[in-house]
Amino acid sequence: MSKTWKHILGGLLYTVLAVAAGAYFWFADGLYGKAQPSQVCKSVKVTLLDSSLNKFISKEEVIGIIDRFLGPSVGKNIDSIKLQQIEALLNHRSVVKESQAFITRDGQMNIEIRQRKPVVRIEAPNGGFYIDETAYIFPLIPDHPSYVPVITGNIPENFLEDENFTDSTALISKMLEMGLFLERNPFWNNQIEEVFINDEGDAELVTRAGEQRIIFGDFDNIPEKFNKLSSFYQYIVPKEGWDKYACVNLKYRGQIVCTKADARYMQKKREERAKREAEEKAAIEAEIKARKEAEEKALKEAEKARQAEEKAKAEAEKKAKAEAEKAKKQTTTDTQTNQ
Repeated sequence: MSKTWKHILGGLLYTVLAVAAGAYFWFADGLYGKAQPSQVCKSVKVTLLDSSLNKFISKEEVIGIIDRFLGPSVGKNIDSIKLQQIEALLNHRSVVKESQAFITRDGQMNIEIRQRKPVVRIEAPNGGFYIDETAYIFPLIPDHPSYVPVITGNIPENFLEDENFTDSTALISKMLEMGLFLERNPFWNNQIEEVFINDEGDAELVTRAGEQRIIFGDFDNIPEKFNKLSSFYQYIVPKEGWDKYACVNLKYRGQIVCTKADARYMQKKREERAKREAEEKAAIEAEIKARKEAEEKALKEAEKARQAEEKAKAEAEKKAKAEAEKAKKQTTTDTQTNQ
């Protein structure tokens, strides 16, 4: 190929790329570019980027927060809407990890929310709270629970606020490490119902299978201790049975210490488990009933509102028709009078 043709093809290629780049930036500017200052905000769209994982805040709550503290955005001039102020307001909410606000050329304000992802739930004497993957602590949301591993029991009261409790940061870090391990291991996450801190400060595992008291110890060497528990399930239980041991102690390095059970102990554990399962079942049934009642109430209210709207519409049409008839008669009368 001659140099002349190479120059021509090169020029054409450069032109095509330039046009394509210009079209892309024009489209992106049209989609995300800030609207003209003379425009008003026509609508607000809220997107929860992780709504399938967490439900700590709703789209309606986001709009309500903005309206309550900064006034309604719809109808407001674009140049008077301070997006950074909106983001700061939303980021101040403990359940919001990050927010982004922008306005498109058609006057729509878009708000994207990323919620915090809890890893473990702590039930302390002074109340419960979540810890997310960054070790950030935030309170429970009663209406929007998150089903993550739960740590309960002998947790120092007010240890988060107690200046004398110097190990609070280390304890939070260890609890988070336990939650992260369970999150990354679906089998154990499903098997462990609760982690209980006993009076000696040792963690005990409440499991779905078996009635044994499983002493975990501190939160050090977590993978090694779960490997020992796995060995107990794989090699000891098939040989000795589920009912032979009342306690399995994992706290000592390189060994599993098992304590034999008596019939009364096992019966007591079965009764405790049956009671706990009955309470859980009752709670689930109550939640389903409450949700069903709320849905039925919402449907009734929606139907009532629809009927009221139809009635108002019919009355308006009737009134308009009567006024039209009246105007028509008046026109006829005026015409006859003029004749």
